[in-house]
Amino acid sequence: MGRRKRLTPAAAYAKPTPSWTLRTRYENIRISSAEYFYFQVASAVMLNDLPPEILHLIARDLGSKALYRLVSTSRRLHTVLQQSLYTNVTLCGIWSEDHTINIFLYAVTRTPRLASYVRSLKVNCWEPEKDNNGISAQRVEFDDKLVHQLVAERTGYSEEEKLKWLKDLERHNSDAWLPLLIPQLKELRKLDLTWPFGSHYVVDMLQKAATGTEPIFPRLEEAYAAWHDSENAFPSHYMDAFFKFPSMRKLGCYMLAENENDDDDEFEFEFESDDSESPKGVILSPQCSNITDIDLQKSNAAEGMREWVQACKELKSFRLVHGGGVVSWTDFQPRKIYESLAIQKSTLESIWVEAYDGAYMDTDDEWMGSFVDFTALRLICVSLPNLVGFDESKLPLRKLRDVLPSSLETLFLSLDEDESFEVAMDQLAELAALESFPKLAAIYLEYYELRKPENAARLEWLEQRCQEASVFCFPHSSKGCIQQKQMMRVIWP
Repeated sequence: MGRRKRLTPAAAYAKPTPSWTLRTRYENIRISSAEYFYFQVASAVMLNDLPPEILHLIARDLGSKALYRLVSTSRRLHTVLQQSLYTNVTLCGIWSEDHTINIFLYAVTRTPRLASYVRSLKVNCWEPEKDNNGISAQRVEFDDKLVHQLVAERTGYSEEEKLKWLKDLERHNSDAWLPLLIPQLKELRKLDLTWPFGSHYVVDMLQKAATGTEPIFPRLEEAYAAWHDSENAFPSHYMDAFFKFPSMRKLGCYMLAENENDDDDEFEFEFESDDSESPKGVILSPQCSNITDIDLQKSNAAEGMREWVQACKELKSFRLVHGGGVVSWTDFQPRKIYESLAIQKSTLESIWVEAYDGAYMDTDDEWMGSFVDFTALRLICVSLPNLVGFDESKLPLRKLRDVLPSSLETLFLSLDEDESFEVAMDQLAELAALESFPKLAAIYLEYYELRKPENAARLEWLEQRCQEASVFCFPHSSKGCIQQKQMMRVIWP
């Protein structure tokens, strides 16, 4: 490299030129903004020479913003990668000021081909009530003719409802814009929503779509929803409509709460959401849904999610991790959950029922029931007391071999270091050696902490017995939620 050029007095006091850092194999090189521009142009030229197959592989690993910038660099890249740009769409959150929902609606409505590209839509928490007039410096012009046409085409709404809807659209109420956008995406496979407080337009749209004659979501397979806050929850009836869409297979929720049937409960929990304008849910008849997988994280089931479970024709997997008091006042209900799951005992392959970590409740040790008749069950995750039941001395009332089905392949068992620990070791060793469980391949044993040296020795003994029976045994501590979540990802399909 040449010597550095000496700065003249004028250059020394000149406004500094913006610079960038390029990371190469050997060193970081500082370059000017002009040089960085030419570097981008050169990169785009090189990319333009690549075949479409390679470009699609590159686009697959780029984030949405990076992909958008890449598509904007040349006409060819725009043509080749436009479909990739629209395949997985994430719309703005509550603090965004660029009204991406409005802009995206105009784009896919004026150019229907773009709508056909969308396979996945994620909508972060949107603003259901706030009047955003005058806030955004990037406001898109309101297309009065197009918006009125879209509202007029929607069926199931009275003229009074449509007039109110139009007023909220003019106020740029995001909750009013989404019900116009989402039904345009006929090829949608996956929908991911983060429910805000006070949403009713989106709920109303979903429920009208579920009961209408026109198939608005003919190819929707997966739906996921979460609550926007760190406390409280959204009510389960927000998601009832998804059980009516024919292509639906997977439903997942985070911080959901099921209402209790007893309205006179002294500790009745009131959801922090405005349901005054939204329907109370779609009526779900038994065996009406094609959903096969239900996954509820940090959620409370006051009635064991019975209506959802019995609505499924062939439920294959069910997971519920109880959310505790931060979600609702509803206690963990292992027996009610079991009674609901028993409706699907001939089809369920995976069951994961976990009490809230860190909060003891009176019903935590309640016996769920026998799983012997769950003839398709391959994986089960339940605490030891919920699986076998405890007496007053915290000793098992039943044996594992008498409550588990012979079809079992994976057992995930959580237990405490109490009087039942040694008995549990004996029962697990017996289970691994039994010929009546020929498919049993793995036992995951979760405990919080081992304070007694003799218990650590018993764990080693269990691992040896399992190894002799050709059963994988993995004891691990649940200290720290990160490790626990990693285990859940490893085991849950």
